[in-house]
Amino acid sequence: MKAIAIDGYGDAGELQAREAPDLKPGNEDILIRVRAAGVNPLDWKIRQGQLRLFLRLRFPYVLGSDIAGEVVSTGILAKRFKAGDPVFAFSDPKRGGAYAELAVVNQAAAARKPDSLDFAETASLPIAGCTALQALRDIGRVSQGAKVLVLGGAGGVGHFAVQIAKALGAMTTATCGPANVDFVRSLGADCVIDYSRKNCLGGRDHYDVIFDAVGKSSFSACRHALAPGGTYVTTLPSPDLFFWGPVQRVAKLFGQAKQARLIMVRPNGEDLAYLGGLADKGKLKPTVSLRFPLDRASEAHQASQAGHARGKIVLDICGHASALPA
Repeated sequence: MKAIAIDGYGDAGELQAREAPDLKPGNEDILIRVRAAGVNPLDWKIRQGQLRLFLRLRFPYVLGSDIAGEVVSTGILAKRFKAGDPVFAFSDPKRGGAYAELAVVNQAAAARKPDSLDFAETASLPIAGCTALQALRDIGRVSQGAKVLVLGGAGGVGHFAVQIAKALGAMTTATCGPANVDFVRSLGADCVIDYSRKNCLGGRDHYDVIFDAVGKSSFSACRHALAPGGTYVTTLPSPDLFFWGPVQRVAKLFGQAKQARLIMVRPNGEDLAYLGGLADKGKLKPTVSLRFPLDRASEAHQASQAGHARGKIVLDICGHASALPA
């Protein structure tokens, strides 16, 4: 099978096309013919070696965690799916494997592909969608009537967060650059703030949840915009976050402390099914702004690293990723 792998850490030039051995599923695994793979900042951070202290790779390593395609075969204990089923999956980064014509994932990290989305749109969902969902629903405990601020509402995680917050019943405010104001408004945001014109953290508004979808705003900068008992969730760790941990624990003794939390996204097939359900109900629509063939994965990484992409970047792999299955 054709795959894109790295033999060591480095720049985008480390991504090399090669023929790799065909795969076989383990007992609880499914083998997927990959139609499309999502590209995430996690991918190029792994490639650069930024996560080497937490993630030990065995080279050659095939990158990628976001998968959409069809089941080819299943392990002896994998009963959730059968050959031919259209699925999408969140491969554990320790395993990777999405940048290839075939990928193996545990059945518990997969779900049936939503009928309303094509393979490219579906491949954009796993990491970014699960990050937004787990940050808002599980950590922020967003519910009907909550006031939510999404920092970076036009990006891969952020554009899902805006839609998920609305689906959970929140009054949703989102920030973005001037070129994306209309786009973020089209996602359903109740209020859109152009960060080049207004400081969304310096006004009188107070939010139950502030989700920093790009990891660039510290808890110190955000805490004054939180309501009592409010929660700040970020996608990136910072010294500021660890400083405030002990302070929060003491504050809890005297009332409703404001919380600062880091989202550590985890593969979860049930969450994928939930996201797929939102898509089929018309409540979640992925935006894929850039698409590359597999052999141009290095260009996809460069585009992701440059930032400011609207929505998601996807690799087209086997067949026509934009075609809905019959």
